[in-house]
Formats: sequence, structure tokens, C-alpha cells
Amino acid sequence: MGHSQRRRPRPQTTFDAEYYRRYYDDPATRVSDPATVHKLAKFVAAYLDHLGIGVRTILDVGCGVGHWRAAAADCWPRARWFGVEWSEHLCREHGWTHGSVVDLEPRRQLGRATFDLVVCQGVLQYLDDRQAARALTNLGTWTTGALYLEALTAHDWQHVCDRTRTDGNVHLRPGAWYRRRLARKFTAGGGGVFVHEAAGATLFELEGQ
Repeated sequence: MGHSQRRRPRPQTTFDAEYYRRYYDDPATRVSDPATVHKLAKFVAAYLDHLGIGVRTILDVGCGVGHWRAAAADCWPRARWFGVEWSEHLCREHGWTHGSVVDLEPRRQLGRATFDLVVCQGVLQYLDDRQAARALTNLGTWTTGALYLEALTAHDWQHVCDRTRTDGNVHLRPGAWYRRRLARKFTAGGGGVFVHEAAGATLFELEGQ
């Protein structure tokens, strides 16, 4: 069957008001909330500080309702945050830059080409293999410090996630599919943090995953 589950076409998810009401607003079904993202951002900030990776610019590609924006303001108060989102509904509501991790032109659309920290949370599983591969190439090009990446894998769906709070209308790939492509530019640091080769940080073998 190849990397993704291809036995039937997957209908395209509509990232409309109802999607965000279910997965981000309703306490009974939401997959995340501001407090959870803030806790995660504090971990990322502490780890990057430990590695000596300074953060002055942050690209949040697939920024959703903007939880990382508030967290970044607290964890990296001197950093400039750039929010990019594919959902036209959210761009209208929050004023994000419209674009995707597949075809964003950051220099033209955002005024700069690279960022110290790139956040891509819960995005890549919505892309087919060709799009996701292109997205990973882009992430390696746009990042100069570290990448925080979260993508639902086939193992996660089968063994880890709460399916009542997780959108299963996605492309489920093995984790190895992502790791193989990330390894071209990044070293896995654990906790979803991938350190770019340009960062100059040193990681011992057992610090990664």
C-alpha cells in the first residue's frame, strides 16, 4: 500500500468555523487549549536556551487559532512572531497571513526568508505524500535554529491518540517516513524539537530519539 493509507481517497477536511469549534473551542472535544500550548512552548524555550539557540524570529505555519502567538509573547518576549494559516476562515477572523507550508513564499509574503524557530503543529498529516515531502524541504530551508514539529502518524492513530478528540480524516504515515526526510537538515532533539544543521548546536547521541 505504500507509505500512506491509499485504499480509498480521503475527503478534504474543511477548515471552517465548525472544525475549530469542535477541535479548539468545545472543552468536551478540543484537542488543545492555550494552557497546554503555553506549557509546551515553555519546554521548547528552555530546551533551546539550554542548547544556546537564540530565538528572535518565529514562523508558526498552520497557526490555527493562535495559541502559539500568546505563548511566544511570554516565552520569547523580544521575538517577532509570524502567523501563517491555510484556513480562510481564520485568516479573516484573526488577520493571519494566508498560505501553506507547501507553497508559502516567506520573503515575499512575510518580508524575510528564514527564522530562528519554526513551528508546524498538526499540519503535515493533512497533506498527501508529495505535498508533505515538499513541506519538509521547505521547513529545512526556512529554519536556521530549530523546528518544533508535530504530525500524527499511523502508530499514533493506532496506539496513542484519543480518537474522540483527533481528526482521523488525514494521511497516516509511519514515523520513519518523516524522520528520514528530516534527517537531511535536522537532528532530532526529542520532544518534537529538531535542531537545524545551521544552528551549530551540539547534541550527544542519547539526547535525540
